[in-house]
Amino acid sequence: MQETLPPYVLVARIGSILGMSFAMAIGLLLLLGGFLVAALVAFAAFAPSFAIMVYAERRAASGRG
Repeated sequence: MQETLPPYVLVARIGSILGMSFAMAIGLLLLLGGFLVAALVAFAAFAPSFAIMVYAERRAASGRG
């Protein structure tokens, strides 16, 4: 049985996936260019995007949304 999800979960998923993909793409390009510190900063930007998605999913699952 599939439950209906609030619209903010969809927005959070799309935004998070875009943020994660941009962070990885920019990080890989910087890494290939030899900019190690900038690449690590770009890879670190992956974590907040993932955390936002996890938070939205858990909030919707708990029924608070």
